[in-house]
Amino acid sequence: MPATGEGNGKPGLTRREFVWTMGAAAAAYGLQDLPDENGIFWSPEPKVELGWAPGLEEFRTSTCLICPSRCGIRGRLVDGRLVRVVGNQLHPLSRGGVCPRGIAGLQMVYHPERISGPMVAEGARGGGNWRGVSRDEALTLLTERLRASRTVAGPESLALVAGYCAGSMQALWHQFLRSYGSPNYVADDYADGTDCVMGLMHGIRRRPAYDLEQASLVLSFGAPLFESWWSPLQAYVAFGGSDEDGGQRPRFIQVDARFSRTAARTQEWVGVKPGTHSVLALGIAYVLIRNDLHDADFLSRHVAGFEDAVDGAGATTEGYRSLVLRNYRTEEVSAVTGVPVERITALARAFGSSPAPVAVCGADVTQAPNGLQAGMAVHSLNLLLGRVNRPGGVIFGKDPPLAPLASPVLDDAARAGLTSQPVAGPGPAFGTGDVASRFARAVAAGDGRVENLLLYYADPLASSVHPEAWRAALARIPFVVSFSPYLDETTRHADLVLPDLVSFERWQDAPSPASYPYPVWGVAQPLVEPQVDGIATGDAVLAVASRLGGSVAQSLAYPSFEELLKERAKGLFEIRRGMLFASEFEGRHHRQMEERGWWLREHDEFEEFWEDLVDRGGWTDLFHDFTDPAGIAQTPDGLIDLMPEELTRALVANGLDRTPYIGLTGDDAVPPADFPLRLMPYRVSTLASGTLSLERWLAEVPGLFPETLWYPWVEVHPDTVRTLGLEEDTMVWISSSRGRMRARLKVFPGTAPGNVCVPYRLQHPDGELANPLQLLDGPTDPLTGLAPWFTTFVRLDQVGAVD
Repeated sequence: MPATGEGNGKPGLTRREFVWTMGAAAAAYGLQDLPDENGIFWSPEPKVELGWAPGLEEFRTSTCLICPSRCGIRGRLVDGRLVRVVGNQLHPLSRGGVCPRGIAGLQMVYHPERISGPMVAEGARGGGNWRGVSRDEALTLLTERLRASRTVAGPESLALVAGYCAGSMQALWHQFLRSYGSPNYVADDYADGTDCVMGLMHGIRRRPAYDLEQASLVLSFGAPLFESWWSPLQAYVAFGGSDEDGGQRPRFIQVDARFSRTAARTQEWVGVKPGTHSVLALGIAYVLIRNDLHDADFLSRHVAGFEDAVDGAGATTEGYRSLVLRNYRTEEVSAVTGVPVERITALARAFGSSPAPVAVCGADVTQAPNGLQAGMAVHSLNLLLGRVNRPGGVIFGKDPPLAPLASPVLDDAARAGLTSQPVAGPGPAFGTGDVASRFARAVAAGDGRVENLLLYYADPLASSVHPEAWRAALARIPFVVSFSPYLDETTRHADLVLPDLVSFERWQDAPSPASYPYPVWGVAQPLVEPQVDGIATGDAVLAVASRLGGSVAQSLAYPSFEELLKERAKGLFEIRRGMLFASEFEGRHHRQMEERGWWLREHDEFEEFWEDLVDRGGWTDLFHDFTDPAGIAQTPDGLIDLMPEELTRALVANGLDRTPYIGLTGDDAVPPADFPLRLMPYRVSTLASGTLSLERWLAEVPGLFPETLWYPWVEVHPDTVRTLGLEEDTMVWISSSRGRMRARLKVFPGTAPGNVCVPYRLQHPDGELANPLQLLDGPTDPLTGLAPWFTTFVRLDQVGAVD
């Protein structure tokens, strides 16, 4: 009996008809390149005589290393050349997505400004005279320099300044410095203070993860989720998808002092005055408490400091509830933030009634004179509703269970060097602060003897808030080595350049950022053969360690960085949990098995496991134990502390005689007469914006100003523009008490009157840098050491009028 078409009731193909049809199709396919009796081809004839021939196409799986998101990618190669980058659909974070930055990363492979091979500076440093050398000569020069300095000046005379390099490269650098005997690992990455907030309140010194996909409402305070957050693709996946179990995508609300691209993508934007995000958060907390919309059970079982406390002498210490109810009434909060009372109430009711809300804290909150307390105020909303270690809430993720590197072997010189204090000196009360700037100031002042400086994906002359300190520091350091594949501002002042291979040409691992709630270990493998005579920095470090010999060589006895990664992957093979990247369906199935206490082994031999891991792109564990109390707090009493005594002591020690959560009224300083406008820097594209100017495709990506290409710009409200007597597209100087920079003026109503918003770290076509951070002149947060981004005042002058 003939089959029927599925779902339409019409006659379908019989089995015989189906077989006949498929056979005919196969025959037609096999004959398609043969001419018929008239000599006509059924497919295009190759135009060999015109120099065209079909290429050999291949796809290889890897991981994008351009920003901290570490999304999965697949490279399309034609005859061995990388011609396109697409997403890896098996990657649990990015799910086949790839941002414009990842697509444009293709240009980094063939960029004409790539350094073609190792170089040695000749003549005066920074003079631009270079001599090409072989890799062997460069490695020998570096090795001999480090060997001599270790004997004469001591191993503590070596320092490394490293940008964002989470994963095995960071572990390799730490191992190298420790076995050499140097305590000077200087992180020049993206400190945002959120780890300080979590360490103080939860006893867990780790940046929080946000389960955006299972959240019902995401209330973002200054976090550029769809732009330069830790993982824009994580936000895009949550925003654009729907849960197969019947749930809907979360509602996104952006609280910000500027109408950003993130604000344009969310369902609601709440404009606030600069520096008042935390005040609005406490105003929302006021409504939640007054209307009994908080989770009293969670607060009583897991949180300390919510209620007033009475000590043995009968003295009362005011708790969070009393502080908020007394100091953050909606009318007062409205006056400070500029948000109407009705809207504050509506936000609170929406947040309190949503089944799975989460409040996200961005760097705009924590990079403030009172950033630590401001971050605590925002995070307190999650505590009021019990949104910690819950699906759709704040989660403290775990690192991939990699096998550790071999225990370092320390000789007498290394042990002596490690007893020295780091050149950067002690940090602030909480966190490390801007350790790179502290390091530069110490060296410039002669407080630390640094004979050799290594630079790994760090360009402090271009990105630091204090480039003058770095210029002075570099002038005092005898030997500077850069591993940059491009001649950036700081590399121009190096003595030796050992250019790294770009991310599509080298082996590296890629753990996802802490913002993602599940451990992910991606692998980046070479997609193409190196286009230049550089060397992967991981291999260069191993080669130098081997040539140094002794305990340093014993501590890093790996033949290559690829082999180091394989050794670390053995920890994943042996852990008996998690899975290799797979489809979303397989991931759900594997997670459900783990929830029931089962685990399925996919490979019996490690070599097979490794090959499959590289082919799929990595490993993940999508199971999170929401019943583990260690995921809520790891303080001595096991409770989250809303009113930490440690914070109160630090406030007093720093001369800030006030109670936590009090005094968060924003920066209400009166602008000086000669600098009447508030400067509001912000990041574009991704956090790793140092190479933005090299990816020319990105200059053509439509933004809020699709007609503004190739030039840095400054956003000014129409009323402010009229007051200043300037016009659209005028080139202006942005001047503060510290200096000035050029930019093109853009009229933008999304900027509040009296403010000017400037993107961070763009570059003019002639190479001139435009970094508004180098105009900042406000005080740092004494508790975190982070520089505030909105306390500087500037003026605008037309270029030419004041030259």
